[in-house]
Amino acid sequence: MKPILIIAEIFDGHIRPITWELAAAARKIKLEQPLKQIFPTIHIIVPAEAPMPLAEEISTKTGMDVIGLQIPGLKVYTSDVYIHCLGRLIKKMNPSHILAAHTSQGRDFAPGLAIELNAASISGITGIRSDEDGLIYSRPVFDNTQNMIIRPAPNRTVMLTLMPGVFKPDIRKTEKPGRVDIHKISFGTESCDKRRIQHQKILKKPCENQALKGAKVIVAAGRGFGKKENLEPVFNFANCFSSSAVGASRPLVDMGWIGYEHQVGITGAMVAPELYIACGISGSSQHLAGMKDAEIVISINKNPVAPIFRHSDLCITEDVLEFIQAFLKLSDTIKSA
Repeated sequence: MKPILIIAEIFDGHIRPITWELAAAARKIKLEQPLKQIFPTIHIIVPAEAPMPLAEEISTKTGMDVIGLQIPGLKVYTSDVYIHCLGRLIKKMNPSHILAAHTSQGRDFAPGLAIELNAASISGITGIRSDEDGLIYSRPVFDNTQNMIIRPAPNRTVMLTLMPGVFKPDIRKTEKPGRVDIHKISFGTESCDKRRIQHQKILKKPCENQALKGAKVIVAAGRGFGKKENLEPVFNFANCFSSSAVGASRPLVDMGWIGYEHQVGITGAMVAPELYIACGISGSSQHLAGMKDAEIVISINKNPVAPIFRHSDLCITEDVLEFIQAFLKLSDTIKSA
């Protein structure tokens, strides 16, 4: 029986939470297997210079078997080391599936690893299911307005990257941790200075999104505002609520309309307010992952089929600027009454 492999996401010596979501996805794949392929084993691979402590933590929290891939000199992640060392290990295991996170790290090494293994590669997975012909996967396309259904070729290893926020993290309190094995693999015979990719340093944004993380109400702006000059009403709108903050989708930050400290999503802040008001936001999977823990979501968008409406408690189909201006006018009227 071919195993299912998970590449744990390790950053700065710590296990990133997406690893627990990958464990949940692996269990989903295992349950969806046809009867003739029942009970494939799941192994989590931990690439690190000293993987034992991380491997033991993962085996305890998941109950899964863990392979600590000890790579001397791997102080920080680089794609060529991952592809070379993971490739050598995985070729011997001949898995049915390899799961990695659809993060900056996973998106960096997964395609190259798929080539190294001659595996099928499907990125940004948001759905896993099966039918009488086997497993099928879905991923968002056309600016997240449609889902593409993909069925990989049979009997071929499949490299998947999983979009964060899709599966509920799978952390189990178990009295029986999984088995931990350590495999030592060096990066060829080349010295570090001959590697194709050299790590220099990690640059962190100065802002830590503290206003967003502590807010009970977040009013978030998207491209529906049309231009930078139209954003001022968002701040006035947010001021109508106590303990509020202004958020934004990544395109607004990339275009320089608003600062990074307002960005919500995988590459911004992961927030969990009591109320999240999405204004002119279409609802990319990256943004949805950042606000999925909000208690109540209200969306304002003139597009009646905007993807974010499928994740909202209240949907308002209106031009966002007209709605906010009408709301502010009504608010002023009530205050002056």
